[in-house]
Amino acid sequence: MARARRVTSQQEDAEVNITPLLDIVFILLIFFIVTATFLQEEGIGLTSPEENPPEQQTKPPPTLTLSVQSDGFVRVDNLRLIDARSVKLVVEEFTAREPRGVVLVSAAPDARAAITVTVLDEARQAGVEPAVALQKQ
Repeated sequence: MARARRVTSQQEDAEVNITPLLDIVFILLIFFIVTATFLQEEGIGLTSPEENPPEQQTKPPPTLTLSVQSDGFVRVDNLRLIDARSVKLVVEEFTAREPRGVVLVSAAPDARAAITVTVLDEARQAGVEPAVALQKQ
């Protein structure tokens, strides 16, 4: 019986304490994480669609239509008639109200070329390069 006791007591003495080993492993892990260098890789810059409001993409700019008629007058947006020499004031007022606006000059087929050129010159003097549309007969 004494022998059985000694065997069990030797097995109890042979226990290994691994707590200091785990402490060292965790300390080394923390050391390697802290001293590691992290590379900043450069990639492609992406822009999301939310940066551009959808209203600006689909909404056309405001337009001022100047229609040169055969009688020598200019119709502004199909609302009023003006003389060809007063186009500059109308265009200046429009660009002050709508800086992104577009001026469209439309000439009737039987309109005089001199009046159409006067309208174009007046629009250019107001600081706008107008778009020109000539109508067919």
